[in-house]
Amino acid sequence: MIGYISGTVIYSDSQKSIILTAQGIGYEIHTATPLVPNKDTSLFISHIIREDAQNLFGFETADDKKFFEMLLSVNGIGPKSAFALVSHLGMSQIITAIILENVDVLKSAPGVGKKSAEQIILSLKDKVSKLEVGLVTKDRPVVAGAKGKEDNQLDAFLVKETLAACQGLGFRDQDVLPMIQKHMANVSKPEELLKLILKELR
Repeated sequence: MIGYISGTVIYSDSQKSIILTAQGIGYEIHTATPLVPNKDTSLFISHIIREDAQNLFGFETADDKKFFEMLLSVNGIGPKSAFALVSHLGMSQIITAIILENVDVLKSAPGVGKKSAEQIILSLKDKVSKLEVGLVTKDRPVVAGAKGKEDNQLDAFLVKETLAACQGLGFRDQDVLPMIQKHMANVSKPEELLKLILKELR
Protein backbone atom coordinates (compact mmCIF):
# COMPACT_ATOMS: atom_id res chain seq x y z
CA MET A 1 0.00 0.00 0.00
CA ILE A 2 1.23 3.48 -0.87
CA GLY A 3 1.11 5.84 2.13
CA TYR A 4 3.32 8.78 1.15
CA ILE A 5 4.68 10.22 -2.09
CA SER A 6 7.35 12.85 -2.66
CA GLY A 7 8.33 14.19 -6.06
CA THR A 8 7.86 16.83 -8.76
CA VAL A 9 4.47 17.92 -10.06
CA ILE A 10 4.42 17.39 -13.83
CA TYR A 11 0.66 17.91 -14.34
CA SER A 12 -2.24 19.19 -12.25
CA ASP A 13 -5.85 20.29 -12.70
CA SER A 14 -8.78 20.85 -10.34
CA GLN A 15 -9.21 17.13 -9.67
CA LYS A 16 -5.96 15.22 -10.19
CA SER A 17 -2.21 15.71 -10.20
CA ILE A 18 0.65 13.61 -11.55
CA ILE A 19 3.76 13.51 -9.37
CA LEU A 20 7.02 12.16 -10.75
CA THR A 21 9.18 10.51 -8.08
CA ALA A 22 12.95 10.25 -8.04
CA GLN A 23 12.58 6.65 -9.19
CA GLY A 24 11.03 7.83 -12.46
CA ILE A 25 7.48 6.70 -11.66
CA GLY A 26 4.61 9.16 -12.18
CA TYR A 27 1.68 8.69 -9.79
CA GLU A 28 -1.78 10.04 -10.65
CA ILE A 29 -3.32 11.35 -7.43
CA HIS A 30 -6.67 12.90 -6.54
CA THR A 31 -5.90 16.34 -5.08
CA ALA A 32 -8.23 18.95 -3.62
CA THR A 33 -6.72 21.90 -5.48
CA PRO A 34 -4.36 22.28 -8.45
CA LEU A 35 -0.68 21.96 -7.58
CA VAL A 36 2.03 24.14 -9.09
CA PRO A 37 3.73 22.37 -12.04
CA ASN A 38 7.50 21.80 -11.88
CA LYS A 39 7.49 22.22 -8.11
CA ASP A 40 8.47 19.59 -5.57
CA THR A 41 5.71 18.39 -3.28
CA SER A 42 4.96 15.69 -0.74
CA LEU A 43 1.58 14.17 0.06
CA PHE A 44 0.18 11.62 2.48
CA ILE A 45 -1.66 9.02 0.43
CA SER A 46 -4.75 6.92 1.01
CA HIS A 47 -4.51 4.01 -1.43
CA ILE A 48 -8.00 2.72 -2.29
CA ILE A 49 -8.13 -0.65 -4.04
CA ARG A 50 -11.33 -1.83 -5.70
CA GLU A 51 -12.03 -4.80 -7.97
CA ASP A 52 -11.95 -2.65 -11.10
CA ALA A 53 -9.61 0.19 -10.12
CA GLN A 54 -6.96 1.59 -7.80
CA ASN A 55 -7.08 5.24 -6.73
CA LEU A 56 -4.68 7.44 -4.79
CA PHE A 57 -6.05 10.33 -2.70
CA GLY A 58 -3.53 12.94 -1.59
CA PHE A 59 -3.54 14.98 1.64
CA GLU A 60 -1.26 17.64 3.09
CA THR A 61 -1.36 16.16 6.60
CA ALA A 62 -1.53 12.70 8.13
CA ASP A 63 -4.54 13.81 10.20
CA ASP A 64 -6.53 14.63 7.05
CA LYS A 65 -5.64 11.21 5.63
CA LYS A 66 -6.75 9.43 8.81
CA PHE A 67 -9.99 11.37 8.96
CA PHE A 68 -10.74 10.59 5.30
CA GLU A 69 -10.32 6.91 6.11
CA MET A 70 -12.59 7.28 9.15
CA LEU A 71 -15.30 8.72 6.89
CA LEU A 72 -14.95 5.66 4.65
CA SER A 73 -16.05 3.50 7.59
CA VAL A 74 -19.51 5.11 7.42
CA ASN A 75 -22.08 3.00 5.59
CA GLY A 76 -22.84 4.51 2.18
CA ILE A 77 -19.87 6.91 2.11
CA GLY A 78 -17.47 6.17 -0.73
CA PRO A 79 -14.06 7.66 -1.52
CA LYS A 80 -15.44 10.47 -3.71
CA SER A 81 -17.90 11.69 -1.07
CA ALA A 82 -15.34 11.37 1.73
CA PHE A 83 -12.75 13.28 -0.29
CA ALA A 84 -15.29 15.99 -1.15
CA LEU A 85 -16.06 16.44 2.55
CA VAL A 86 -12.42 16.77 3.59
CA SER A 87 -11.55 18.97 0.59
CA HIS A 88 -14.46 21.40 0.77
CA LEU A 89 -15.10 21.60 4.52
CA GLY A 90 -11.90 20.54 6.24
CA MET A 91 -11.55 18.20 9.18
CA SER A 92 -12.26 20.79 11.88
CA GLN A 93 -15.52 21.97 10.33
CA ILE A 94 -16.71 18.40 9.73
CA ILE A 95 -16.03 17.43 13.35
CA THR A 96 -17.85 20.52 14.60
CA ALA A 97 -20.84 19.73 12.38
CA ILE A 98 -20.92 16.14 13.65
CA ILE A 99 -20.75 17.15 17.32
CA LEU A 100 -23.47 19.79 16.85
CA GLU A 101 -25.49 17.42 14.62
CA ASN A 102 -25.56 20.02 11.86
CA VAL A 103 -26.76 18.18 8.76
CA ASP A 104 -26.80 21.31 6.57
CA VAL A 105 -23.05 21.88 6.85
CA LEU A 106 -22.27 18.29 5.81
CA LYS A 107 -24.79 18.53 2.95
CA SER A 108 -22.90 21.49 1.52
CA ALA A 109 -20.13 19.15 0.31
CA PRO A 110 -20.63 17.95 -3.29
CA GLY A 111 -22.31 14.55 -3.55
CA VAL A 112 -23.41 14.41 0.10
CA GLY A 113 -27.17 14.24 0.63
CA LYS A 114 -29.32 14.47 3.73
CA LYS A 115 -29.37 10.72 4.41
CA SER A 116 -25.59 10.47 4.05
CA ALA A 117 -25.06 13.46 6.34
CA GLU A 118 -27.35 11.94 8.97
CA GLN A 119 -25.51 8.61 8.71
CA ILE A 120 -22.15 10.35 9.20
CA ILE A 121 -23.40 12.01 12.38
CA LEU A 122 -24.92 8.77 13.69
CA SER A 123 -21.81 6.70 12.95
CA LEU A 124 -19.07 9.10 14.01
CA LYS A 125 -20.42 11.27 16.83
CA ASP A 126 -18.99 9.07 19.58
CA LYS A 127 -15.69 8.64 17.73
CA VAL A 128 -15.01 12.31 17.02
CA SER A 129 -15.83 13.35 20.57
CA LYS A 130 -12.75 11.36 21.64
CA LEU A 131 -10.42 12.92 19.08
CA GLU A 132 -7.93 15.54 20.23
CA VAL A 133 -8.90 17.73 17.30
CA GLY A 134 -11.94 19.75 16.46
CA LEU A 135 -13.07 23.32 16.30
CA VAL A 136 -9.68 24.98 16.71
CA THR A 137 -8.77 28.56 17.45
CA LYS A 138 -5.34 30.12 17.38
CA ASP A 139 -4.87 29.72 21.11
CA ARG A 140 -6.84 26.64 22.08
CA PRO A 141 -8.80 23.61 20.89
CA VAL A 142 -12.51 24.33 21.29
CA VAL A 143 -13.98 20.88 20.86
CA ALA A 144 -11.33 18.38 21.82
CA GLY A 145 -10.87 15.24 23.80
CA ALA A 146 -8.07 16.93 25.71
CA LYS A 147 -10.50 19.39 27.31
CA GLY A 148 -12.67 18.82 30.33
CA LYS A 149 -16.32 17.83 29.97
CA GLU A 150 -17.60 21.14 31.34
CA ASP A 151 -15.43 23.14 28.92
CA ASN A 152 -16.65 21.07 25.98
CA GLN A 153 -20.28 21.59 26.99
CA LEU A 154 -19.75 25.35 27.36
CA ASP A 155 -18.02 25.67 24.00
CA ALA A 156 -20.63 23.53 22.24
CA PHE A 157 -23.38 25.72 23.72
CA LEU A 158 -21.59 28.88 22.56
CA VAL A 159 -21.22 27.57 19.01
CA LYS A 160 -24.77 26.22 18.83
CA GLU A 161 -26.38 29.44 20.07
CA THR A 162 -24.29 31.61 17.76
CA LEU A 163 -25.08 29.43 14.74
CA ALA A 164 -28.79 29.55 15.55
CA ALA A 165 -28.68 33.35 15.75
CA CYS A 166 -26.84 33.60 12.43
CA GLN A 167 -29.30 31.20 10.80
CA GLY A 168 -32.14 33.46 11.96
CA LEU A 169 -30.41 36.36 10.19
CA GLY A 170 -30.14 34.36 6.96
CA PHE A 171 -26.46 33.43 7.06
CA ARG A 172 -25.22 29.95 6.10
CA ASP A 173 -23.42 27.80 8.67
CA GLN A 174 -20.52 27.08 6.33
CA ASP A 175 -19.89 30.83 5.99
CA VAL A 176 -20.16 31.52 9.70
CA LEU A 177 -18.15 28.62 11.20
CA PRO A 178 -14.72 29.95 10.10
CA MET A 179 -15.50 33.24 11.85
CA ILE A 180 -16.60 31.41 14.99
CA GLN A 181 -13.26 29.61 14.97
CA LYS A 182 -11.45 32.91 14.55
CA HIS A 183 -13.10 34.79 17.43
CA MET A 184 -14.15 32.11 19.89
CA ALA A 185 -11.10 32.23 22.15
CA ASN A 186 -11.80 35.87 22.94
CA VAL A 187 -15.44 35.67 24.10
CA SER A 188 -17.57 33.80 26.63
CA LYS A 189 -21.13 34.69 25.56
CA PRO A 190 -23.05 34.04 22.31
CA GLU A 191 -24.03 37.69 21.97
CA GLU A 192 -20.39 38.77 22.13
CA LEU A 193 -19.43 36.26 19.47
CA LEU A 194 -22.39 37.27 17.27
CA LYS A 195 -21.39 40.91 17.46
CA LEU A 196 -17.87 40.17 16.20
CA ILE A 197 -19.19 37.98 13.38
CA LEU A 198 -21.70 40.59 12.20
CA LYS A 199 -18.91 43.14 11.94
CA GLU A 200 -17.24 40.91 9.37
CA LEU A 201 -20.39 39.93 7.50
CA ARG A 202 -21.73 43.47 7.03
